[in-house]
Amino acid sequence: MKTIALISQKGGAGKSTLARQFSVLAGEEGPSWIIDRDPQQTSARWHERRQDGDTPPEQPGLIDLGGTTLTAAVAALKAQPGTLFIDTRPAVTEPEAEAARLADLALVPVRPSLDDLEAIGATLDMLRRVKTRTIIIINAAKNERRAIEARAALSVHTAAVCPHHLADRAVYLDATVAGLGVGELRGAAAVAADAELRRVWTWIMKEAAE
Repeated sequence: MKTIALISQKGGAGKSTLARQFSVLAGEEGPSWIIDRDPQQTSARWHERRQDGDTPPEQPGLIDLGGTTLTAAVAALKAQPGTLFIDTRPAVTEPEAEAARLADLALVPVRPSLDDLEAIGATLDMLRRVKTRTIIIINAAKNERRAIEARAALSVHTAAVCPHHLADRAVYLDATVAGLGVGELRGAAAVAADAELRRVWTWIMKEAAE
């Protein structure tokens, strides 16, 4: 099983949103799972809402660690097919380092604001120390210009930066409330969000395979 950790010291960067949305896309190809290590449990609550319907989607599944350690849970899943997403707290202390060490890939969402761009250094320093392959994703961009400027600012770091960005869209909030992926919603806004999300996910999978 491929393990992907969503990590960022900055709160509100989009870790939980991307963990949920990417897990839905990964679930189209095979089993996908989420482990929610954020005390706010936003991904776990989204999954609960996802189970409320008459025919809840099979993917993704949610793993409750209970008394099990993250290391033990990941080890138990390692030989199985599919993709595991670890949603972490907005921090870069030992729990996040543990998730990074266990991951095949770390995804670092960052909003294209000065505050967020300046705060990303501590996250990347930790990931570099534990030697986890890292991809930065520009998330919630207000427009193309801000995304381009953010990519230029991030070019000073050694981590790969996804050449595609995710726009700031209200439909992600709708998907959160409904316990769905944006591609499972109707309407033009959902179609546009799904297209850009798939573009980013496809690039990530190609980059990770190299």
